Amino acid sequence: MKIAVCDDNPKHINAIENSLFEISRAKNIKIDCDAYQSGEELAAAYQTKSERYDVIFLDMEMDGLNGIDTANAVRELDEYVIVVFVTSHTEYMKDSFKCSPFRFLVKPVDNEELKDVFDDIYKKLSKKKKVLSFTENKAIIRIYCDDIIYCESLDHWVYIHTMHGTHKICKSLSDLYGSLDDTLLFRVHSSFIVNFHYVKAIRNNFIELYHSDKDIPISRSYKKSVLFEYTNYIERNLYV
Repeated sequence: MKIAVCDDNPKHINAIENSLFEISRAKNIKIDCDAYQSGEELAAAYQTKSERYDVIFLDMEMDGLNGIDTANAVRELDEYVIVVFVTSHTEYMKDSFKCSPFRFLVKPVDNEELKDVFDDIYKKLSKKKKVLSFTENKAIIRIYCDDIIYCESLDHWVYIHTMHGTHKICKSLSDLYGSLDDTLLFRVHSSFIVNFHYVKAIRNNFIELYHSDKDIPISRSYKKSVLFEYTNYIERNLYV
């Protein structure tokens, strides 16, 4: 679990981090924790370093960029991150609802309350969509497999085409395939992986996709398995 703690008071950061590490050790859950002493610093990490977190513990009353504005800036780049506001003044809670906060903790943070919030976060993350993490241009990128439309291998590179743009990584398609959600993404060709969620039509030897103008070829060796897996996918999701 990748966590950020953002507070302009280092003592408050240390208190939350120490409690989180104590809780995670007791539950045998591995966490990584990064500390930020301003909203500007956290927002910049998202904007310039492409940092992504599973959860952010965010002080609401900070000098400069306050907690709500920080959460809004982060939300523009990461709609999935879990935000837990930490506040001394409960009257601000109503103003924060548009940030879609997960929980609120009141300072000084009670360890038992933090433990309950941690448990709820872990349950939510356990049910979340599968995340693909990789390095691109020295930045760590995290995307949801659901957002991948298709992957293409070309000239020793793999191009990952998503709803929000294209990523280029130096990796074999076979290695990448092992990191993907195998209930959604399927190999249809030696050079292509397709997300069945975006299939518009399967015609003879190629696939038409939503949100893409490219016709994806189906190789002869994969055609039987593609038709079988796509039928299973449709049946699994027909009544969902």
